[in-house]
Amino acid sequence: MKAEIYNSLQELEYSGKLAHKQFKSSSIVKYETLSIVQNELYKRCLIGLEFYSPQELYFMNSAKKAKITKRHRVVQDHLNLWKQELTNGAVNKLLKTLFPKSDCIVSIINNNDTDKTFKNTLTFKDLGISKSQIIDRLIEYKFLPNNFASL
Repeated sequence: MKAEIYNSLQELEYSGKLAHKQFKSSSIVKYETLSIVQNELYKRCLIGLEFYSPQELYFMNSAKKAKITKRHRVVQDHLNLWKQELTNGAVNKLLKTLFPKSDCIVSIINNNDTDKTFKNTLTFKDLGISKSQIIDRLIEYKFLPNNFASL
């Protein structure tokens, strides 16, 4: 992930005579504190209708409830697959280190399929995923708006 960020930044950086005048890391945003709007959009994606109080749900339009529920389900499926990919990568790295010459391990490592029906129960903290990485991922896959940092 970090290599992708640095590679994309290198493509955008100017390397001419005035390179010292450009702003460094202007596209990397740290999401340590979120505004009220940002927090609502983020929580809607991650926890769905549970973010709202019973009173808010009572007055909410049924179409809006359905939209929030659908978005939450799609985001959860996407994040689950992402966690599976990270878990597979870590396990493959460990297996390759422990058994570098095993043909069986090579065949396991080459099979990096993810399963939509399998629920990865590891937490983001266990996988070393920060809130900023989750938000960047949600922005990248259009679950959050591109102008999320300025909301």
